[in-house]
Amino acid sequence: MILIVSFPDNAHVERVLEHLTRPTTVFDIADFPVRTQLDVRFSADPGGADRLSFTPSGHPEIDLADIGAVWYRRVRPIGLDPALTDATSRLFAWSESTEALTGLWHAMECFWMNPPAADEAGQRKIRQLQVAREVGLSVPETLITNDPLLAAAFVDERPEGSVIRKAFRNIAEAPRSTALVTREDRAHIDDVRYAPVTFQQFVPADLDLRVIVVEQEIFAASIRSEPEYRTDYRLGIGSAEFNAYELPDDVAAALLALHARLGLAYGASDFRVTPDGEHVFLEVNPGGEYLFASDRTGQPVPQAIAASLERHDRDHAGTG
Repeated sequence: MILIVSFPDNAHVERVLEHLTRPTTVFDIADFPVRTQLDVRFSADPGGADRLSFTPSGHPEIDLADIGAVWYRRVRPIGLDPALTDATSRLFAWSESTEALTGLWHAMECFWMNPPAADEAGQRKIRQLQVAREVGLSVPETLITNDPLLAAAFVDERPEGSVIRKAFRNIAEAPRSTALVTREDRAHIDDVRYAPVTFQQFVPADLDLRVIVVEQEIFAASIRSEPEYRTDYRLGIGSAEFNAYELPDDVAAALLALHARLGLAYGASDFRVTPDGEHVFLEVNPGGEYLFASDRTGQPVPQAIAASLERHDRDHAGTG
């Protein structure tokens, strides 16, 4: 059985489901513990039978031993019963539910795309850049700091308009696009004391790349944006030109090494290709979107994800 841990109305999941032929269940963590029942039993008898199972909302009971592959993608928070209103009780219920669910994940001895721990660690930008450097990928000169003096020095040592600022994560409540540091930004440089800011040397580029890795398969798409979107191609996706792209062998090998070090079976990376042909790694998103690129290049990313899950599920079940 294939287990997809995600949420409803997820276009990326729906597209993969179209290509799956083996039994598959989609489990939304927001249904736990209110609408999903957990049944884990360990026998005191050395020869007794243990039981590890759960019953997601709207699905039959699932025995963990039957799960051969898990796709863990962009999960929602645990959903506590609204009838539980006391703050301390809710905190305790959340803690216990989280511990139980995390234990369940670790008890699934099967293929994961991606293991939750790897997914969590792999999306941390500081770790990404550290490993990217170690495996031989080019990265922009970077400063991440909450020290106003260090931030001011980094900006002032470079020509005006040659440094960008970016957020670790673009949250809906406080969206922040990647942008060049302006004179107004420089005038408020002391504000970095409130929270760390990532500053990077701006990388001039002929092309942006969105590179999807599914195990050992690489699907790279080039993105040629309008000039006004030169610092953040995401803002100009609608008018951008997309084409399939082939990474140089050394860059592809280093990217696969990055995935291996981070423990990722899937990832969506962003690169920039400079006018002199250098491929500069910006970041990898373990749960990154692929449809905006694959739909416009025709690259079979959903099929590759489905094939990977099915292959590992067949191996687990011992079927051809």
